Amino acid sequence: MNKEVKYSCPSNIALVKYWGKKESGTQLPANPSISWTLNDLRATTRMVVSPVVNGESPTVKFYLANIEKPSFLPKIETFLKRVTPELGWISEHHFEIYSENNFPHGAGIASSAAGFGALASCLVALDGQWEESDPVFWEKASKFARLGSGSACRSVYNEPGLWGEFEEVLESTDDFAIPYSGSIHPNLQGWKDAVLIIEDGEKSVSSTAGHALLKEHAYAEARYKQAHKSLSALLSSFKTGDVQQFIEIVESEALQLHAMMMSSIPYYVLMKPNTLEAIEKIWKHRNETLIPMCFTLDAGANVHLLYDGSYHEQIQNFINTELLPYCQNGLYLCSDTGGKPTKL
Repeated sequence: MNKEVKYSCPSNIALVKYWGKKESGTQLPANPSISWTLNDLRATTRMVVSPVVNGESPTVKFYLANIEKPSFLPKIETFLKRVTPELGWISEHHFEIYSENNFPHGAGIASSAAGFGALASCLVALDGQWEESDPVFWEKASKFARLGSGSACRSVYNEPGLWGEFEEVLESTDDFAIPYSGSIHPNLQGWKDAVLIIEDGEKSVSSTAGHALLKEHAYAEARYKQAHKSLSALLSSFKTGDVQQFIEIVESEALQLHAMMMSSIPYYVLMKPNTLEAIEKIWKHRNETLIPMCFTLDAGANVHLLYDGSYHEQIQNFINTELLPYCQNGLYLCSDTGGKPTKL
């Protein structure tokens, strides 16, 4: 008998960056990280499973925006194999997976976090052992998502997702992300993200390859230690509402991420001239207006402009008058922070 389930899952943007994997285990982080989910930038996945009969071999079909994509199958099949030891029924079923993003594919948004978050949520729901009201449901969804894409494990919580062993949070673990349970000062609630699409093409170096370059990186150990210090300071700013400290950490973390890329062997640069131009504009506007805002970057050229949502109209005017010329085809995407997977 066929079963079907459908979930929508948000992407996320890391405030303290995950960059580098432990050599033991699968998709385990070399340093802790924390992120905000982006509620308005989502992947929606419908999963249909049917039992294998008459000695058939199980099959997997994957569709993106209703177009079959065989090129995606190796990654999807690897993901399912990694999850099978905990969900043995996977090996006894055929899978049809239909996925789509509500943002343009190839727009430079990290869609793997949203995509694997949605896939993992579907699998936990189909397994049927836990209700969504049970925290174990989301622990499993986070763990399974991690096996597809490391950062995806942080996309399953409305609260900031904290992933990786961290000495100040006893329940933290490398196996899955946990929701940050501490207080967040009103100064750092209700922030929004405007993603400036500087370049929408494929990156010259994939994140997987970038992570691998950390193994022999001259500054890797120093970077991992700094991530712990950054996370400690960031959680302090959450509690105290120190916006200046928050901004310094977030922007420093973004620049450290790209500094690691530029100082690896082989070295590479993912920022583009317009990335730097947009950052300079953000700094100048912040100094002139004192609006609480900052930039961050993923492993690519695009700029995330994080800002206090109470200044939304002023920020929209700033983007449209001063930042739009640096966006490819005038494209930028806006999102509230927060949000979690939703069953449809």
